[in-house]
Amino acid sequence: MISQKLLSLLQSFSKSEMKSFSKFLRSPFHNENEELVQLFNLINLEFQKTAIDINENSQFEKNVVWFKIKKNEPYKDEQLRRLCSDLTKQAYSFLAHKNLKENPINEIVYLLPEINTPKLNKHFAGTIRQAIQIQNKSKLKNADYHFSEYKINFQQYVNVEKNTPNLPNFKYIEKADYHLDAYYILNKLKNYCDFLIYKNIITVNPSIYLFPNFLENLKSSPYIEEPCIKVYYNIVSMLISPEEESFYNNAKKISEENFDSFSHQELNTIYIYLKNYCIDTKINKGKSEYFHELFAISKTLLKKEINFTNGMIRQQDYKNIITVGLHIKEFDWTENFIQKYTNRLPKESQDSDLSYNLAKVHFHKKEYEKVIEKLRFVEYKTLPYTMGGRLMLLKTYYELKELDALESLLDSYSIYLRRNKFISREVKQQLMNGIRFTRKLSSLAPYDKRGIQKLKDQINNCKALAAKKWLIEKVDELVN
Repeated sequence: MISQKLLSLLQSFSKSEMKSFSKFLRSPFHNENEELVQLFNLINLEFQKTAIDINENSQFEKNVVWFKIKKNEPYKDEQLRRLCSDLTKQAYSFLAHKNLKENPINEIVYLLPEINTPKLNKHFAGTIRQAIQIQNKSKLKNADYHFSEYKINFQQYVNVEKNTPNLPNFKYIEKADYHLDAYYILNKLKNYCDFLIYKNIITVNPSIYLFPNFLENLKSSPYIEEPCIKVYYNIVSMLISPEEESFYNNAKKISEENFDSFSHQELNTIYIYLKNYCIDTKINKGKSEYFHELFAISKTLLKKEINFTNGMIRQQDYKNIITVGLHIKEFDWTENFIQKYTNRLPKESQDSDLSYNLAKVHFHKKEYEKVIEKLRFVEYKTLPYTMGGRLMLLKTYYELKELDALESLLDSYSIYLRRNKFISREVKQQLMNGIRFTRKLSSLAPYDKRGIQKLKDQINNCKALAAKKWLIEKVDELVN
């Protein structure tokens, strides 16, 4: 088998990237080795076939590849390995070139030092004007923006120094210095955010040093007016002093008011910090009103499609939004969300996703007959749907007082769990306990006050239990 490193790299390319890389490789400026083109072509040909497995494809065997390129020459492993290595390097160069071309300011920043000579002043002046136009049009005011501003202003300072050495002008060096500081401060704050998160979840912490009084001095500096710096200052402060809710509110407000200053990737990171604050610091400590904050954040992310990749919503975000919406009883909104966004999930699961999640909405709305109707259309191809669907159906039968159907499902579900080897021991225990307590619950008489209290105590004391909240609610209903 030829280089796995090369194959996995090329396999990560999109179809358009493969076409562009083919053109890149054929350019004499980038490559003069025709054998690299041949090697790429035969790899690309195999990748165009469906269901390709690079580990089992015989066309990638070394002797097969060698014969296609070298014909009847004696096989030399070192030459073939070097050919693969050279093609890998060309792929790296292509990706770097692609990245440079995708953001025009990057190309200009690297061009300026090359034309910053007295003989090329007209070229330099024209390129500077172009750079300023691009920067002025840019809505993003992130770290990359500040770094580009630093490089542009520094080259202008160098140009003035070269052309008028006896007339110093500090305007450009002052601006360059400001943006260099802004670039440094912003990245320092980001790194420190990561440090504070890791500090709470792992025993080995990265060594991130802040200068004495760094945050205090930043608060009174002109840099705090930069939206990106201001939001990360508040996130750092929020992580250091989670009890002070104003930092969370400030970070959220700044993000909402300066959406265009952040890239989608940056916004996604910021909102992950805000969501984690709501969950870990507030909701997990009993402040259930922060579910409404999570809901508001979800609506904001949806409006701008921040949590989308190539037009598709992430599966986990889709599930979390539904969970939060149902928790705060926003049933109509959640149902509309499911109807609108399920087609932005992977196509193969859309029908089941739609039916299963609409069933959840109907269950929360106590429309139990509709739950059964929707669950009929769910294909139980994955463990989460199989376990979640049966658990929902179990609760639905109890709510409808369909005791015969409930008893049958309790038996079949128990057998399924015992036989299934793919369910973890912990999850299996939670579900088996849920089945056991549901069986007890369904057999209790309302007048058996002692039995009801005993069951409630058992449920409360059980650590590994699925549907615990629902079970407690049903026991309380028997008492009342």
